Amino acid sequence: MTFNLPAPMRRFRGRILFRTRWGAVTGRVFFDVALILLGSLCMALSVDIFLDPNDVVPGGFTALAQFANRLWGWPVGITLLALNVPFLLIGMRLLGLQFGPKTIFAAVVSSLAIDLLRPFLPVVQDEPLLYTAYGGLLYGLGMALVFRADATAGGTEIPAKLLEHFRGIRMSQSLLAMDVVILLLAALFFGLAPALYALIASWVMTRVIDAVEAGFESGNTAFIVTVAPGAVRDRIMSELDRGVTMLEAEGGWTGEQRTLVFTAINRRQVPVLREIVRSADPDAFVVITPSHEVLGEGFKPLTRVRRA
Repeated sequence: MTFNLPAPMRRFRGRILFRTRWGAVTGRVFFDVALILLGSLCMALSVDIFLDPNDVVPGGFTALAQFANRLWGWPVGITLLALNVPFLLIGMRLLGLQFGPKTIFAAVVSSLAIDLLRPFLPVVQDEPLLYTAYGGLLYGLGMALVFRADATAGGTEIPAKLLEHFRGIRMSQSLLAMDVVILLLAALFFGLAPALYALIASWVMTRVIDAVEAGFESGNTAFIVTVAPGAVRDRIMSELDRGVTMLEAEGGWTGEQRTLVFTAINRRQVPVLREIVRSADPDAFVVITPSHEVLGEGFKPLTRVRRA
């Protein structure tokens, strides 16, 4: 399954809608707003329906907001926003205005949605498999959509980014340390079982984020060593509508000169490519590898704004 955007939507994202003194406004702005709204809604639904009613923490500042709710009865959403605001302001002050607008929007929308939607939503309890799996899936999907808009929903990523910028501590290390502390607090507040469920939910979130991140722009690259490069090239270009690069190669064992055909395709085209190569040169040597991101013609454009 692939998540590549339809061509009309890709064109809309790159189209300049109007110009201001601060620069051109493209369809990308509206597309990002839609992604942030949808992602924030998914995260709020996950917290309200699956995670919070069962004392399962999704990590980050949301977990701290859940702890505050249990201790003092503070609303989870408003507490989450209050935790985010100081770090958002510090980030904008120290790292520049480009740090903040979309992240502030995502943090505000996701936080408020948690409290505003809660009275109208059912909850899933007494089914650990359901609330752990679906809670992690929905929260991970929401985070992935927000990431697709080049934003975050705030949380521990902000102090982690500040630590990396000013102290040289890698984000992966600081995020891991904060997640460990939050998990220990969850075990203290809610007990060992909910903390272990939180680990499972976190794993599901990570897998969903990876799948969405890879799915939008992923593809496969193929390296084909063949004695019939012309036939392979022509059929790839005509049947798959993909570009081809021809490289001269030399066999390491035999020293024979061969042509290496290189191309990038999407997942659905892999079986067709195999058949093309098999019929053109049954003795060809083929390596097909998944690619996390493919940029350029037929895939994600290298530039977001179409040049005038």
